[in-house]
Amino acid sequence: MPPLNGLSPMMIREFIYKIEYEVNTLFNDYTVGLKTREDSCAFGTMIEKRKLDNWETICINVLADHVKNPGRRTIYDFACRYNDIFFGFDLKTKDLDTDKYSDGGVCSIGNLMRFLANDRSIFVVIEFGHHEAPENKSLRELDYIKVAPFHLLPANSLRIENLGTGQVRLNDTIAQVYSEIDWEQTLDDFFDFFVELAINIILELKIMLKVAFRR
Repeated sequence: MPPLNGLSPMMIREFIYKIEYEVNTLFNDYTVGLKTREDSCAFGTMIEKRKLDNWETICINVLADHVKNPGRRTIYDFACRYNDIFFGFDLKTKDLDTDKYSDGGVCSIGNLMRFLANDRSIFVVIEFGHHEAPENKSLRELDYIKVAPFHLLPANSLRIENLGTGQVRLNDTIAQVYSEIDWEQTLDDFFDFFVELAINIILELKIMLKVAFRR
C-alpha cells in the first residue's frame, strides 16, 4: 500500500515522536507525587482534563491542524489533522500496581475497522502508566507516557473477546511492547492479521452456538 496521502512511515514515526515529546513536556511536573485520589478513575479524569486544556497548543507545536473535541461517542478522545491525515488519539491510564486489574479494553471491532479502513485514519494510543507512591498511598506517581499508532502494534499484543460486539483488547501495556513496534508496517499489513483474529472469534462463537442449540 502506498503512503497515506504521501505520509511515509518515517514521517508518521517523526510525528508520533513529536506528540510524545509534547505530552511528556506537558506532564513533566507530574512525575513525582501527583496529588489525586487513589482511585484510578479519578487519576484518569485529571489527566484527560489537563490534556484537553492543552491539546490545541500541542497541535500548534507539532504543526498539525487542531480538531475540536469529538465528545464521548467516538473511539478517540482527541484528534488532529497532519498532512491531511486524520489522527484520533485514545488516552489510556494504566494502573501498574500489581494488585489492580485492567482489562486492556480499546473499542469494538466494528468501530475500529470503520475508523481505519473506511476513513483511512490513524488510531493512536497515548498510555499513562502510574503507580501508588511508596511514601503515601493517597498519591499517584506517573511512571511513563508512551504514544503508539494502534496498527503498528505487534499481533501478539492484541486479542478480541466476544462481548456482544467483539471487543478489541490489549494483552500488554504499550511500554511493554514499544520496542517491538514495526514502524514500516502498513494498514494493509495490520488488516492481514487483525481480520484473521476477528474470523477466529466468529468461528468460535459459531461453535458455541451450535453446542448450545444441541442441548
